[in-house]
Amino acid sequence: MMNFNEHMNNIDFSSLKKLFLEKGKSIEFKKKDYFVRQNEPCKYVGFVQSGIFRYTRINNDGNEPIVGYSFTDNFVCDYPSLIKNSGALTNIQAVTDCSVYILSMKELNDFWETSMDTQRFGRLVAEEIFVETYGRLLGFYCDTPEQRYIALLERNPDLLQYITLKEIASFLGVTPETVSHIRRKLRQR
Repeated sequence: MMNFNEHMNNIDFSSLKKLFLEKGKSIEFKKKDYFVRQNEPCKYVGFVQSGIFRYTRINNDGNEPIVGYSFTDNFVCDYPSLIKNSGALTNIQAVTDCSVYILSMKELNDFWETSMDTQRFGRLVAEEIFVETYGRLLGFYCDTPEQRYIALLERNPDLLQYITLKEIASFLGVTPETVSHIRRKLRQR
């Protein structure tokens, strides 16, 4: 599957992946298990060996929209919680059975501190997370639901095999009927 965070394809993560595979602890998550729950501290960052995680946030109305995904060969964590040692802003739940290598923030920080190159790499990763977040924010304000749907499927052509129409609608911030309408319209082209 293509990397969900396609802009990060420009970063060579091989040294970081190697760190996770060599020093990380292998954990198995069953479908519906939580990596972290909203408001609880996120103590680990994970490298997803296989599987899919869904990020959701319970809002003031009690709704739980989908705000992101982590796929095979991606990293998984509530990054603000991890770096601030605070409660997670999201629930991160396994959509499928998942195999993950985890590291603590201390282990990750020890890696960042090994050299100037790893410090620069850590800064680059943080900058790319910001770029992704900012781009998604602009997309929500400036792109149509159809444009967001097309962009989502371009990043993840196999996505429809793993998540429901309702979940796609939640991620896009529209109703399932709107997604059905978009799909019909795109098939007619």
